[in-house]
Parts: sequence; C-alpha cells; structure tokens
Amino acid sequence: MNPWDELADGKFRRRYETLDQNIGLIVGADETIVIDTRSHHVHADELRDDIARLTKAPVTTVINTHMHWDHSFGNARFPDCRIVGHVRCRSRLIGDGERMRTSTIAQLPENCHEPLRDVEIVPPDTTFEESMTLTLDDRQIRLAFFGRGHTDNDVAVVVDGILFAGDLIEQGAPPAFGDSYPREWPATLEQLLQEAASVWVPGHGNVVDRQFVLTQRNELSEVARLIEQRQATNEDTFPTGPYSGAVLEQAWERRTAT
Repeated sequence: MNPWDELADGKFRRRYETLDQNIGLIVGADETIVIDTRSHHVHADELRDDIARLTKAPVTTVINTHMHWDHSFGNARFPDCRIVGHVRCRSRLIGDGERMRTSTIAQLPENCHEPLRDVEIVPPDTTFEESMTLTLDDRQIRLAFFGRGHTDNDVAVVVDGILFAGDLIEQGAPPAFGDSYPREWPATLEQLLQEAASVWVPGHGNVVDRQFVLTQRNELSEVARLIEQRQATNEDTFPTGPYSGAVLEQAWERRTAT
C-alpha cells in the first residue's frame, strides 16, 4: 500500500503515526511543494526520504500552516527551499521559538528531548498577511489567512478543491486551545466553510468532509458561548460541553487573548 494518499492528480497527503500528523505534498513536473515539515530534523529527514521515494521532482517550496513546533521545526532540513508562511508565523518563531522549544521539551518524555534540543529554528523567509498565490505548472495554489483560531497565524492551502487546513481543523482529538483565540475561532471556520472544497485535510487525523468542519464550527461556537456564560455568572467551572472539562479549561485560560 502506498503510504502517500493521492487526493487528486499530483496532490498528496501522508499521515504519520507520530502525533497522527498530516503532511501535504503538491507535485509538479519539475518541482514539489511540501506543506509542513514535522517536529525536528529526524522527522524532517524521514519526510525528505519519503518524498524522494514518491517523486524525483525536488522540493522547492515549503509552506508552514502555522508556527507550532510540530509543523515548523523541520524547516532547517529544507535549506535550499523558499519557506512561506504568515507574517506572524515568522515573527512568532523568531520571538517565541526558544520558549516553545523549552516548554515542549518539558512536556515530552526524556527520549524525545535530544532531537528537539538540536533543532535549528528557521522561520519563513517569504510572508504574507491575507493571501498569496503560488503557481506550480498550470495549477494555482492559494494560501489564505481566514482569521485567528488555533493560533494568530493559521494558513489554509487551497488547490483544485482540496483544502489543507492545518490545525484549524482537528480530527481524532479535540481542538488544541493552548495558543488559541476561542472567541474568534468559530468565525474563522465560518470563513473557511465558504471555500468550495470537497476534500479537507486537517493538521492531524483523517481526511474529512465539509459536514465535519461544520460540526466542529458548531462545537467551537458552543465553547465560545460557554465562556461568555461563565464570565457572566462567575461560575467556577463549565457545565457539560462539547469537549472534556480539561479542554474547556484550556479554552477558558485563553478567554482574554488579544
């Protein structure tokens, strides 16, 4: 079985067991674009080998869907590539990359520490604020910032009816609220849902359809409503919600994110 799933002609995703993460690939006649670079140099080298087994077209462009370590800390292993991301993806990696490295190491088992310590944090060198279009052969690849949600620099990649959403969409686990904007996330997904996509690739988990995204938008809207209710009533905890109490508390901690 080919571990790369061909979603449409020349558009692939590979689902890695580590972190249940999806990596996107757009293959042209003479060059290839990769969407996210995984967690560190060891994972990035594995990704490079997997790409080389699929195509001889060299990777010329990397797209970071957002700044989080599991999506961008492999950037250094693509040294001859243009790295594209939101302008705040660049500034966050420059300003917060070392803090993110330290906090991530503190949360992971000791056998995961060494590769993260060895990471060279490389931010995007090509940035945009709202949208950007790349051309590969005759394909137009649109990168768009739809609003704050999982972070303040989430980028979706849209090509030929396929939407690579990064962690704006989460399948198989609740959305991660650690750097999120829970009050704004539902509206961002509402904008995302205006796209005429038939295949939606979340940052983690299985490929989904529009109905899944709509359901997750509704769940996030309920989280935002519960935050407003808790603030209005001065309650100490949440009532039952769409996610576990621990996840809702993480969203609560981000209620004042500006």
